[in-house]
Amino acid sequence: MGFFLLLACGPDIRSLYEEERTHALTLASDVPADWQPDLVVAIGEEALGRAVTVAASEALESQSRPVNIELPLGANATLRPKLKVKSAVLSPGQGCESCVHFELDVRGDVSWSLGALGGSFPARLAVGGQLQVGVEDRTRVVARPFKIGKVELESGELGGLRANPSAALQDWVRAAVGTSLPPIPIADLGGGELPVRLLRVKTGEHALRVEVLTNVPGARAATVPDPSPEALILGLSETALSGLLRREAFEKGTVAMDVAVDPRAIDVEGNAFHLNLRLWRLVGSGWWRDYDVMGTLALNGGKIALKAGSVEETAASSGAELVDPLAALAQTQILEAIATNLERTLPGSAGEKVGGVKLRAVVTGVRGVGETLLVDAQLRVRASGE
Repeated sequence: MGFFLLLACGPDIRSLYEEERTHALTLASDVPADWQPDLVVAIGEEALGRAVTVAASEALESQSRPVNIELPLGANATLRPKLKVKSAVLSPGQGCESCVHFELDVRGDVSWSLGALGGSFPARLAVGGQLQVGVEDRTRVVARPFKIGKVELESGELGGLRANPSAALQDWVRAAVGTSLPPIPIADLGGGELPVRLLRVKTGEHALRVEVLTNVPGARAATVPDPSPEALILGLSETALSGLLRREAFEKGTVAMDVAVDPRAIDVEGNAFHLNLRLWRLVGSGWWRDYDVMGTLALNGGKIALKAGSVEETAASSGAELVDPLAALAQTQILEAIATNLERTLPGSAGEKVGGVKLRAVVTGVRGVGETLLVDAQLRVRASGE
């Protein structure tokens, strides 16, 4: 009789598991007024500048409309500009936290014709304006031309006709950049299936930052430094990473031997990680075992790889059976899923082509610093013909 009373008073493993599962699958929806991001994508000014350079060049090249100017004696000459953007210098926009000011160095040749006469002259223009960086469809961050300010032209006279093409060319360039410049993709936080609760964009002296509040309850803020000018960094706090791992695992359910995998917390330092792992046995009277899993962060063929290595048992409920925790963890593939979602969050991860501009992020490193997992990458930008 005492034996049955002991069983009745023991822990209900299934109930404990369901409590943990409910907690792990809960989605936070409240937004504190002073919220801090637990996920950040920071893009260096030169990396973003390359995207603006290629996109603006595509806009200029797509303008096939000729320019007509009236000469002093009433005749009309036709100009056909062939211009490209040599470089773009970016800086924070004035009076707008999510705006980026740009200065374009535009160069090329302009051919002209007047009846049987014709020729060409070199042209160089300085184009200034602002991009408005905003959010579309809740998760897509794009930059669009907001205002075209100055357009200054340095060029020679139109042959020997003493006609000044400045005003006409300035209008042509202003229209090309202002209306034909395609939206430039900055990031797609939905592409990696990362749960976005709220998103905002900030511009700084050295980087544009996309700041995200995920819907992981209680996730602490991510600490993400500015990247080098030509690079970008994605940072995810360890608490947000832990919450996403748990959610992924509980959504997977049980694996072999009716065992459920519960990655309770992860700590990342440098190229190593420690994972607090619990295995639940949900049939019969049930049991649980806790383990400390040690592993490494690395790049494998340019892909992020979280690879579990050694394991040490730290606690267990009564009657817990022996199982292989690494095999159970491998069956869930949660480490692979999280790595894939991080990569898909990077700008250009899907090889976007917008207005003829192709963006692709190339991961160059992954590391843990403090309480944040950092992914380093380079942004490659190509025109449609390259």
